[in-house]
Amino acid sequence: MAVTCEHCGTEQHVGKLAERTAAFCVRCGSLLDTVEPMDLTLGLAWTLAIFVLLFPANLLPLMQASLGTQSRVNYISNGVSALWSDHWPVLAIMFALFAIVFPFVRAALMLLVLGCIRRGRCSSRVGRMFRLAQAIELWAMPDVLVLAGFVVYMRTNVQLEGHIEWGGWCLIMVAGLHMLSPWCLSSHRIWRAIMPDRPVSGREPAISCEVCNMTLPRIYQGCRCPRCAKRLRLRKEYAMHRTAALVIAGYILYFPAYYFSMSYTLQPGGIKWHSIIEGVRELINAGFWELAIIIVITSILIPLLKLLGLSWMLVSVRHPSRKHLVLRTRLYHVIHSIGRWSNVDPFIVALMAPLLSFRGVVEVHVGRAALPFALVVAFTMLAARSFDPRLMWDAMLQKEIANG
Repeated sequence: MAVTCEHCGTEQHVGKLAERTAAFCVRCGSLLDTVEPMDLTLGLAWTLAIFVLLFPANLLPLMQASLGTQSRVNYISNGVSALWSDHWPVLAIMFALFAIVFPFVRAALMLLVLGCIRRGRCSSRVGRMFRLAQAIELWAMPDVLVLAGFVVYMRTNVQLEGHIEWGGWCLIMVAGLHMLSPWCLSSHRIWRAIMPDRPVSGREPAISCEVCNMTLPRIYQGCRCPRCAKRLRLRKEYAMHRTAALVIAGYILYFPAYYFSMSYTLQPGGIKWHSIIEGVRELINAGFWELAIIIVITSILIPLLKLLGLSWMLVSVRHPSRKHLVLRTRLYHVIHSIGRWSNVDPFIVALMAPLLSFRGVVEVHVGRAALPFALVVAFTMLAARSFDPRLMWDAMLQKEIANG
């Protein structure tokens, strides 16, 4: 069967794979195909558990904090209202989508897809639903919210009395099931269950769908994929222009994201500002070295890695070189996968503001760095999705042809 690598564009032949085996690209080493076992009943139960647990995770309190006679409980929705009341509507909408809406939508779509597969009612409409579920998966962030909640919980217990409520435990279970769902829900198997792959002769030029990886003769270019209904194109349209615009916007917002404060507290003694660096310093002083390292990685190193890495890839298309070409291709995959974890700091602010505000004692508010930082994360995630790593290989091939 002819297969086109989604990362370098190389067409190659892959034979029938045995159970629990995988095929990798001979050129860049990327995963071409894998045959993992999938128990449809287990997958349905797994997804149903996520969907059901999302209700108590959103309806029950996550954490409780006590200061003297005052006590505060925190719900996920409190983060939305706190951001909105502080006059940050964009942040409130982003937090609502990432923490509440997208996890529900993805779980519901996966239930519909798996239910249709179980009943044998598969069509391109089911493929559209699974394509949307996969697109939303990157933006559904219960696992990131749990990490942010853990940081808030540890900070709270330094000076206050806090404990995790039932909603928090349900959210932790949702995050664990969400992170482990690829173990029982192989996307390759789901796509094949929706519609089997079509054999393509290795002699004729082929085109591969960038979503479901179905390979078809190149005469289908411009048509919609019969399995997921994505329009088939040899390369992503305007990939360089979109990626460059998003990366430039990320660089512009990078300075205010780290210069200003993520949050500030109003106390009887005055105002205290909290930047990302200050938050790391507080964790170190409190003895939480592990959490400080996590914040440094997710909030400082990952955004910088994404911007520099994508810039390197954009330059390599304009000035192609075979040196480190495989490394750049693998770096793209890493950037595409880890970008979501940088939302830890905005989530921390959204959880801290309603939980640690005690009337007459202390009030926590959102700082001016929260929005620029959240936009840097979103823009770099969008830039990674819009970039086409095959352009680096195309540019290198054109250079070698021109040089003879």
